[in-house]
Amino acid sequence: MLASKTLEGNYIKFASRSSNLSAISGRFDIEPQFGGGGVGDSDSNNLTIVEQSAYLSRPFSHLFSILLPTKEQTSLLQACLWSGRRGERAWAEWREDIGDPARFLREDSDGVKGLLALLFHSLQDKNVSIDKEFQTYLRTAYVRDELRSKAYSQICRDVTSTLTSAGISAVLLKGAALAETAYPLPVLQHSHYLDILVKDDDLPRTVNLLTSLGFTRSSEPNGYEWKKYELVHESGLPLLLHRRLFAFPFFQIPVEEFWARSRIQTMSGVPTRLLSPADNLFHTCSSVFDAEQHDSLRWVCDAWFIIHLCPDLEWDLLIDCARRSHTVLPLFVTVSYLADALKAPIPSRVLTQLGDAVSKANEIRREAALFSVQTSSRGGLMKILRSCRDWRTSASVVQWALFPSPTYLRWIHDIRCSWLLPFYYPYRPLKFIVRQMWFFAKRQIRLLSGNAPQQEAELKH
Repeated sequence: MLASKTLEGNYIKFASRSSNLSAISGRFDIEPQFGGGGVGDSDSNNLTIVEQSAYLSRPFSHLFSILLPTKEQTSLLQACLWSGRRGERAWAEWREDIGDPARFLREDSDGVKGLLALLFHSLQDKNVSIDKEFQTYLRTAYVRDELRSKAYSQICRDVTSTLTSAGISAVLLKGAALAETAYPLPVLQHSHYLDILVKDDDLPRTVNLLTSLGFTRSSEPNGYEWKKYELVHESGLPLLLHRRLFAFPFFQIPVEEFWARSRIQTMSGVPTRLLSPADNLFHTCSSVFDAEQHDSLRWVCDAWFIIHLCPDLEWDLLIDCARRSHTVLPLFVTVSYLADALKAPIPSRVLTQLGDAVSKANEIRREAALFSVQTSSRGGLMKILRSCRDWRTSASVVQWALFPSPTYLRWIHDIRCSWLLPFYYPYRPLKFIVRQMWFFAKRQIRLLSGNAPQQEAELKH
């Protein structure tokens, strides 16, 4: 019996925040994706390098930063990650800016609540005095996350040991791999999923083995879902079996390279295969622009601890992967944020080389990055349009939305017959208008029935 079962009496089950992640990859079109509300909607980002960079296409530079943490979130991350006097100042400034820390954190916007354990640990380590009520709030969250982390680790051990015993090679990804190898304590990495990379031929047998551990099949892969397969544990923890590192087919290089550079490391007494540090950082930062939802700030913490754990990181390997996988622009945006906003120790030559590669990026690479912003839970087409600062930028976005390059259309819609291409230009805006009308009608119906006060507030806004 897994640990999550024994803890059930004291621990709330894993909240399956994926809620069937298969719905995410289906949004490869111009769809009305609204960029949510609350904290994540602030346009004030800490993005000196990104926004002022001469490497990026000027009309779009600040639009790419929609996917990055806001100013308030950046201040909170600084308070969590910085040590010593610098960390104390960051905490004091953030607390003064937001007024009520408990209220801000309880909103749980963009996964802010996932930083509670890390914040508590950081404040304890810096010996920062906080009021008793807020200290109790953080301590309670930390204890809850300790129980959650133990259950998560036990499930992870059961999965890896079972696959290893069956002779199946599997690579732990993201939080599952970093909690025990990069973070000071596993409890500080708040993961909502268990991500595992498997080989194509091993997928059927892996699924069958996992069902014996309390996992059930959540979705059948289809279309762009070829890269992952979702299962859900009886505790509610989603497990994603990946066959490639990225959901977007455009962001790919041969996965065999990552397998060749992977290494075995003992985690909780179980030999476990992990990506190399450079590949881990590449995957963490580039995934911000991938097709999966990124409603949390965990990627920032993951990247921070990877960089500090490996002072001799193979930066040249990371740059080479970015160039060959068409992710130089996503990587430049995210790595520049880490260097500028969080003062991460990233060599200046890395930013220069990534910037040079971005300046040579062709139109399809910029369109792909803008598409990532559109399909993200933090973005959406309407959010992009609202974020445009002048008519030139707005015109460029409208042109991209209505008349993208033929290469972009072939990639998005997987068009294999050239004669079909002209029909997609009128089809996409028509689909957008129909969907807008559909969502507007649904909101009106809910208003009339008196069951949607939140939707009413959004309409008035």
